[in-house]
Amino acid sequence: SPFYLNKIFRRVYQGQRSVSSRLGGSVTLTCFSNEDSLALWIWHKQTPGQPMKPVVSAFSNRATFEDGVDKDHYEVESSKKSFNLTIKDIVAADEGLYYCGMSSLTRISYGDGVFLFIIDSPTVQVKQHYLLDPASEGDDVTLNCTVISGGCAGEHSVYWFRHGTPGSHPGIIYTHGDRSAGCEKNPEAGSSTQSCVYHLPKRNLSTTDAGTYYCAVAACGQIMIGIGTKLDVVDLPINISNTCLLQHDDALNYAALSFSSNKRRKMKKREETSVVYSGLVS
Repeated sequence: SPFYLNKIFRRVYQGQRSVSSRLGGSVTLTCFSNEDSLALWIWHKQTPGQPMKPVVSAFSNRATFEDGVDKDHYEVESSKKSFNLTIKDIVAADEGLYYCGMSSLTRISYGDGVFLFIIDSPTVQVKQHYLLDPASEGDDVTLNCTVISGGCAGEHSVYWFRHGTPGSHPGIIYTHGDRSAGCEKNPEAGSSTQSCVYHLPKRNLSTTDAGTYYCAVAACGQIMIGIGTKLDVVDLPINISNTCLLQHDDALNYAALSFSSNKRRKMKKREETSVVYSGLVS
């Protein structure tokens, strides 16, 4: 075993005995020697309950990955005195004990090993956007929610909640059925990170639609809730014009009031007029 060999030939060192990383992250495992010699370097991985398996080896600064190993998942940096292994876009299967070894014609030596712990807490971010101006009755608005997730396999569920009048309880108003619509991979954040945009259209608004809308995402065994988007809906402005007063002696009088309101709908103004009669007694 590596521990028995180290009692005889102690010349490979791995620094830390354990490291940790979140899903989707990356970590570099270091390995170095106090001797400068031409030798074969090799990294082995041992999953708990399983035998050691070779991952990658290097001789004269030339690295060779074992059959079945995804070489895009790793990076190596080798010299005569060191052989470092970087694991990228970490997944749960990467957890285990990693041994670095160095072999020459006469002897072989291993480090003490380093255990890679995976923190099962993938990054899920929920971003909501503010509405700059209040909406008027009859307007159309669209609420947006951006979900950024990485290092987590499987689909996620998106829900919209509305918290209306003070003292009322938030209630679910919409569930997105197509969870992959509008999703794109983010190459800058790693191949396992994706960004999804979800929309909640609100048409022909009324004052009852006012409230704070929350976007909630269920993914990777967690529920993340956005900070909320506050939607204010104001009454339409009313202009009083063309007032007409009809007056007769010793008779019932009527005043005709003309109310006009402007509705903004897709950058076009439409004027609606109604007439209300009010009875006056002289």
